[in-house]
Amino acid sequence: MKEMLHRKVTAIGGRDGIVKDTESGLTYDLRKPVEMGGQDQPGTDPEELFAAGYASCLASSIEYLLSANKISFEEVSVETTNHLMMVPDQGFQFKLTVKTQIKGVSKEVEKDFTKKGQAFCPFSRSIQGNVIIENV
Repeated sequence: MKEMLHRKVTAIGGRDGIVKDTESGLTYDLRKPVEMGGQDQPGTDPEELFAAGYASCLASSIEYLLSANKISFEEVSVETTNHLMMVPDQGFQFKLTVKTQIKGVSKEVEKDFTKKGQAFCPFSRSIQGNVIIENV
């Protein structure tokens, strides 16, 4: 196995802390969601960051596979909604609702490459069997 790249992020504090990305230098303010008793303040949360990571990784994987198969397309978009679910006596679990669109290809190609992308994407592979994925 050959390493392609690495990224390091530091979280300071929990839901009312910050996340620092050492590569880009970006800092994200973390805020406890209102649904969990937080104040309505600008910021993000781990669930939103996970959804963003999954969506961008899957979109990149689909683009890579389409290009590798010499299939022309206009644009790939992946909309991911992350649901934080409470499992009684176990804790929390994620459920992702995923909507993929590939402009410039048939619905058959879109469906096929969404499936191939999910099999190829490192996010998808790392959460397989642990996160509920619902394709819509």
